Order: sequence, then structure tokens, then C-alpha cells
Amino acid sequence: MSEFSIVGKRAERKDVRSKVLGKALYAGDLYRPGMLHGKALRSEYPHARIISIDTSRAEKLPGVHAVMTHKDIPGINRFGLAILDQPVLADDKVRRMGDAVALVAAETVEIAEEAIRLIKVEYEELPAYFTVEAALAEDALPIHEGGNLLQHTKLRKGNVEEGFAQSDIIVENVYQTQRVDHAYIEPETSVAELDHEGNLTVWSSTQYPFRDRRQIAPVVNMPSNKVRVIQMTTGGAFGGKDDITTEIQAALLAVKTGRPVKVVWSRQESMVCSTKRHPMKIFIKTGATRDGMLMAMEGKIYSDKGAYCSIGHFITKKAGLHLSGPYHIPHIKVDTYAVYTNNTICGPYRGFGILQASFAHESQMDLLAEKLGMSPLEIRLKNALKVGLSNATGQVFEHSVGFYETLKRAEEYMKTHPLEGGVE
Repeated sequence: MSEFSIVGKRAERKDVRSKVLGKALYAGDLYRPGMLHGKALRSEYPHARIISIDTSRAEKLPGVHAVMTHKDIPGINRFGLAILDQPVLADDKVRRMGDAVALVAAETVEIAEEAIRLIKVEYEELPAYFTVEAALAEDALPIHEGGNLLQHTKLRKGNVEEGFAQSDIIVENVYQTQRVDHAYIEPETSVAELDHEGNLTVWSSTQYPFRDRRQIAPVVNMPSNKVRVIQMTTGGAFGGKDDITTEIQAALLAVKTGRPVKVVWSRQESMVCSTKRHPMKIFIKTGATRDGMLMAMEGKIYSDKGAYCSIGHFITKKAGLHLSGPYHIPHIKVDTYAVYTNNTICGPYRGFGILQASFAHESQMDLLAEKLGMSPLEIRLKNALKVGLSNATGQVFEHSVGFYETLKRAEEYMKTHPLEGGVE
């Protein structure tokens, strides 16, 4: 690879020196003169109507500079990456444990936390739904207006009935994947400040400053050109900081008080309130001939969205598009269902739905190989997508795919590098 300047060469990460030497500046490292600290009062119920909110005792606590509920928001009380379905501060009801109900800005974190404990909220508890089956039941209350089914998508290729009729063996299973936290080292953090001309700057541990600005500006009732979001060194994200976390909370309190405000989520808040990888229940049926050629695949995917959308409907749809894997299957039928529940919100996580689908289709390939008396490698080589073949959407690949060649290289390596303790 001597003709390449980067590929095959040792390269130094651009951020490695500043991190190793402790010079990297994270949002939590920032301090602005006169800075206050913000905290949120969060729902202890997964689903409940809000009857009343009493902030009077918190407002009187020495060191408290602002207490805010939904009534104090100067702009819209909604945000979201794709759908504006998340309240900044819960108004009519809470839809999950951890929904923010009120905000406090105070001289210290300790005073802010004490003020939060002084806020009294009266709730009317509602039935909560923690599975997609419960949320889709006919008698289930709607978590959002419009019902609990956020999106149903369909994928069709060929004729699955014909494909299964041509199959000598059919493997049918149900797979369940779990909710997963990103578990980044740095918790969600933002610092917000108004300058002397009324411009708002938000320094944040984020992945997408421009998408953040698009969501912050309408809430604080400011034009986008008056809002600036600066991405600080980010101590891990993996998709978990795609969504708004602390940015709007810090911005609202800074606008309300006229002073800089820092909001840092505790680890408990991060675990309860941040987005997770979607749990999915995957029904899949795969048919093949006796010589191992795939003929048909039929599937249904039910995705637990949690209480809000994020971009989970896209992720759920993508899982369905990839349920056939990197294999050529002439007949495919897949339906995906993104379902609102009262669980923790799910959103982007590395893989965007493909890991859940991969767990299902690769398990199916192993089971087919076992039932056919064929090696797991052989059945994958037989069905690998190549130039000239079509994927699940019918797209025909005109250039290199790479999957078949990668499998062959892996086979060569395994033959020359036997795994210690492995099966010959």
C-alpha cells in the first residue's frame, strides 16, 4: 500500500494530545462569571395527568433566582428531532418517568436540588403501558393524540407465498432484543449565556449543534440567527447526544435570569432520561432449497419507541429494510411497527436498527445451515449479495459489494491461522 498516504499508515488522532495532556475543554469545565446552576424536577410516574404545580416554597428559598414551569416558556413548549412530540416541561400530562416538570436556577447545585424538592405536583395516575402488546391493545389509552402506533411501514419484493412453496426447508422464530444505554463517560452538559446584544450562546456536549439550534430557538422565542450552539469536546455520545438533552433547559434559564446557567445531568438522570437502543420483537420466517439457496423471507418487527419519537420511526423502518441481511432473497415481505409506550425514550444508537435485524437474520442463517448439514460459511457464500443481484428494496448493485470477497478472505485467514482451542 505504498501508494497511499493514509491507508495502511500509522496516524495520530487529531484530538489525542489535548485529551492525554488534560487540555481538552469539555462543557463541564466551563465557568462563566455570575454563573448559576440549573436542575429539573422530574416525574416519578410513567403516565399521569398533571392536576396542579405549586412552586411557591421553592421560589422563596434563598439563592434561587428562577423557577419555571410550562407556563413560563416564552416560545413553543415542544421539541424533537423529527416530530415535535416532546414537551420541554410537561403541561397536560407526563408520559414516562423522568419527564421534566419544572426548572430551577440557583447559586449552587445544592440549592437548586433543595428547591426542586420543595416543588409540589399533584398528579392523577393513568394506566401505563410497558410492552408494545399492551400499548396496542384495543382498550389502551392513547399516550399521544393519534394513538400509540407511531408508524407502520411495508416492504414487498416478489411473492413470498411463491418463494415458500419453492423452499424445501423453512425456519421460523421470534427474536427479542433489549434496551441498551450508551453509557458514555461524560454526562449530558450545557452552559448557556446571553450577551449584551441579546444573542444566546449554548456550549454543549452534543453531536449536532445546528439541529440543536433549530430546536432551541423556537422554545426561547428567538430567531435562529440570534442563537449559537458550540460543540465542546464530547466525552462519548454514540448516538445518545443526537437528541436535545440539557441545551434547552440551560437556554431557558439563561434567558429567564439574564445570567449564565450550567445544567449537568447526574448519572441517574442520564440513565433515566437519555435515549436508548430500541428493544425490538422480531418475527421472522426464512425459506431455502435443500442445496442452501434462500428463496423467501417474511418478517414483522415491533419496536418499543418509549414515550417519544426522536428519530425512532426511521430506525424501525431501517431495521425492516435490513432484515434480509447482506443476502440475495428473491421474495421478501416485511412489516415494521414503531410503537409508543411509557418506557424510556429510544433513539439513535450506533447501527440505527441494523444490529437488531442482524441478530435475527444471522441466527436464521446459522439454523438453516445446521438443519441442512451445511457449514455456516458455505450457506453465506452461496447467498452473498454480488454485483448484478438485488437487495430487499429491489436495488441492483452495479459496483463492488465486497461481502463475498470479505468472507473468502476470512476463510483464507482462518485456514492459515487456526484458533487456539477452536474446532478444526
